[in-house]
Amino acid sequence: MSASSTYPPGKGQLLFTKSKVYIHVSSSKKDNVPGYLTIVRPFKDSTNRDLIVAFIPEADISADDKESLDFFDLYGLDGETFNFYGSSSLSSTSLSKQNKDSVQPQLPKVERFIDRPRLSSLASYAFGITISNLFSLQVRPKASNLWYGSILLYPRDSFEKMPALFFHDDECPGTKREQDLKSKKFDPFASNGVSQMYWGGDRFISVLKSYCVLENSPLEKGMILVNPSKEDMINFIPNVIDNPADVDPFKDVGQSVNQFFNNTKWKVLSSLATVSKFAKNSVEQVLVNDKVPQPIKNILKKPEVKVIGDEFDSANIYLAKWALAVQQEAEKSRKLIIGNSYYKDLISTELGDNFVELTPLEVSRAARLKPVSQIEWDLFFDHTKRLQVTVDEVKDRVFHGGLEESVRKEAWLFLLGVYPWDTSKEERKQLSETLLRNYEEYKQNWQLDLEHQRNTEYWKDQKVRIDKDVKRTDRELDIYKPEDDELDQDDSDDAEIKNKNLLVLRDILFSFNELNTNLGYVQGMTDLLSPLYYVFRDEALTFWSFTNFMEIMERNFVKDLSGMKLQMLTLNELVQFLLPKLYIHLEKCDSNNLFFFFRMLLVWFKRELSFDETMKLWEILWTNYYSSQFILFFALAILEKHSSIIMNNLHQFDQILKYMNDLGGNLDLEDLLIRAELLFLKFRQMVELIDRKNDSVGSGSLNRTGEKIPISDELRKLLSKETIIQKEEERTADTPFG
Repeated sequence: MSASSTYPPGKGQLLFTKSKVYIHVSSSKKDNVPGYLTIVRPFKDSTNRDLIVAFIPEADISADDKESLDFFDLYGLDGETFNFYGSSSLSSTSLSKQNKDSVQPQLPKVERFIDRPRLSSLASYAFGITISNLFSLQVRPKASNLWYGSILLYPRDSFEKMPALFFHDDECPGTKREQDLKSKKFDPFASNGVSQMYWGGDRFISVLKSYCVLENSPLEKGMILVNPSKEDMINFIPNVIDNPADVDPFKDVGQSVNQFFNNTKWKVLSSLATVSKFAKNSVEQVLVNDKVPQPIKNILKKPEVKVIGDEFDSANIYLAKWALAVQQEAEKSRKLIIGNSYYKDLISTELGDNFVELTPLEVSRAARLKPVSQIEWDLFFDHTKRLQVTVDEVKDRVFHGGLEESVRKEAWLFLLGVYPWDTSKEERKQLSETLLRNYEEYKQNWQLDLEHQRNTEYWKDQKVRIDKDVKRTDRELDIYKPEDDELDQDDSDDAEIKNKNLLVLRDILFSFNELNTNLGYVQGMTDLLSPLYYVFRDEALTFWSFTNFMEIMERNFVKDLSGMKLQMLTLNELVQFLLPKLYIHLEKCDSNNLFFFFRMLLVWFKRELSFDETMKLWEILWTNYYSSQFILFFALAILEKHSSIIMNNLHQFDQILKYMNDLGGNLDLEDLLIRAELLFLKFRQMVELIDRKNDSVGSGSLNRTGEKIPISDELRKLLSKETIIQKEEERTADTPFG
């Protein structure tokens, strides 16, 4: 962007020009029309979508403009260091890679202005088109010294094409200079040893993709799509997609799982002071209880179970409670789902015997999109940086492709609700200043109240637990690595935190305690906080992002674990609903409690995926594109993908648990996201079918008994995008911590 405060009257800023570009009017050379191909920013506040790609005949150019165009042709994109992009930018394999991975060409370091190009002209061969109206480019690269390369521009608002533009490289001073530089930098091993001839169109394409998204057309070789929509590209269009029916996802059908928990006689263990003691006593009480079935006791003694419990204290609490109830609750839902013969007949008749099973062909036909680049993200906003597309369009794009790393720092603030979608850049700046002041207030509250910290057992316990977990947080990452003077220290709980970024994490968690005194700190929260600070590197923005993230995740950390129990029960029903054969096998192996998913769901697969994969999964889940509980379909996809191995080779609890634990670090994120989406769409279609049949009760067309086919409330809620919020109960002065 120009550093000038204003543009000269009637002028636009040159961003690119190429001289000696011709329109071949006829087969005769004397009829050729020479001119300049340009990219111009018409006004200072013009967005990239408003940039004009224009052809200006030499005959239409004033003397002043010609001097600017000729100078810019030679030096405009040069600056101090020539940043070269060769002809490989047009290859079908590398264009996509350059859009994603390469450093973009430097913006002009010189400022030149010309008369603002006309978008159309009846008096000459001049024409111009805004990037927003540019649909595609047809590229015909230079093939030999006897053939000029050419580019055709296709507008969006008509099927007509502009005149073909031929690049006479042998006449163009700028191209000849670039060819000389290319020769000096020649690499015989580049491009897999294939030498491609450089021509003027290469430079145009490489500069254009600094201002818009370019994708090779999947249908026609040599065609490049400009800012393609989802429909323009190879898209995720599985056969099972149907428009959702207009149904109430919260229809009161079936028994509420909450009722079950309210009626269950759990022994209250709130008198215990710490999570670790709570877990230890819970497990021990189960082991000595004569009423507990022996298979449950055997599960608790398994070393594989202990491994999971050691990672998160709450895992032991969960298992101690969950194992006592899962058989009873699972048996109820089993009778309604797996044991319902009419339900199975209905699905088989209407949708096919193997409707739920994902075939290799079905999975291979589905495709994920490439991550949203910085250029594409910027195109979502106008010159005030206010969103100019719908929120659903942005979430659709993020859900199906994720974000490039450079986009996350801003995009996550929208996805996590820190920035409202309808704000401008200036409004967000003011909001950030307010959030900073508010955060500093929360931070000062606990920093200044030293007497409270010294004399309160709650605060002492919080500090010990936070310090302990922070010191173990993602230490393999550069920003969290131990300082030099920490390398000789042991990893004891008393070791001092030296890394400045870990100190920031600790301060954020203490400040969160000041904001949410009921919940306090629970093991696993550092796993949720670390990626946020890694992206933002800003303490206040990380705090507010974490606070909003915890609105979603607090249900995972409430002391009675009812939020996790409900999710696990819902997943149990979902497996019965979509993978009944697998569920029956898991039941035979005493694995139908699905305990191996507890830690995965607790912190959203942070321990099973790489750090980069975790960030991608989270931003996809934050969109709530299909469901606010899409994480359960991701878990279901793991079971579906490995169902054949489990059913054919694993026949004991120990084998299944070890197999699932060993999947950590070996999950194919993209493949699982495809499977999860397909499974969700099949699930939605099955629910719609059952609802249509249920609506016909009394007409004699439903079943032999005239009864409705029940679908539990929790399964129905999987169709909702509304975030489920569950808060911790109010903590009083005598409420024990942990």
